[in-house]
Amino acid sequence: MIELIPRLREHFGRLEDRLVCFSEMGVQVEGWFKGELLTLLSSLRTQGLVADFDREVETRGGRIDLTVKIEAELHWVEVKHWLIGKQKGSTYDPGFYFGDPSSVGIIKDVDKLLRITSPGRLWLLILLTANPGKEPWSAGVDKFNTKFSPRRMSSLTSPEDFPSSFFLGALEVCRG
Repeated sequence: MIELIPRLREHFGRLEDRLVCFSEMGVQVEGWFKGELLTLLSSLRTQGLVADFDREVETRGGRIDLTVKIEAELHWVEVKHWLIGKQKGSTYDPGFYFGDPSSVGIIKDVDKLLRITSPGRLWLLILLTANPGKEPWSAGVDKFNTKFSPRRMSSLTSPEDFPSSFFLGALEVCRG
């Protein structure tokens, strides 16, 4: 999955006007994000960079947003869109989302991924509009790993590698 990040960054970089608009309007559009991912994955499959992919894959723990097969490796992916900034008078940052035990946060997505018994790597792919910066992102990941232990995840992308308008957080969920 991590090998696709440069392509994802390039794709969403071309859509920066939309990402800025979403941030300014204080709106989360996860369905739009999934649609853009499907469009890109279709193109990457045609180019031979993705062997296959599927959406809304049923598992015993629930539906997983995406599976992506790159060469022989299967990736299970839950997708989120987080607004960073103000929405209807409230301020949202990575610490809020990482620490929230409700469906606004990611604990339910992580647990759903961890119930998968099939082989493959487990991922959260989060589109953040706007870029939160390195320190708030790292602190958020640390907050999740502490608050929801023994669950653990590692961030394989850094806000420093993205423009101020957005960030794609690729979080690998650790099994066991």
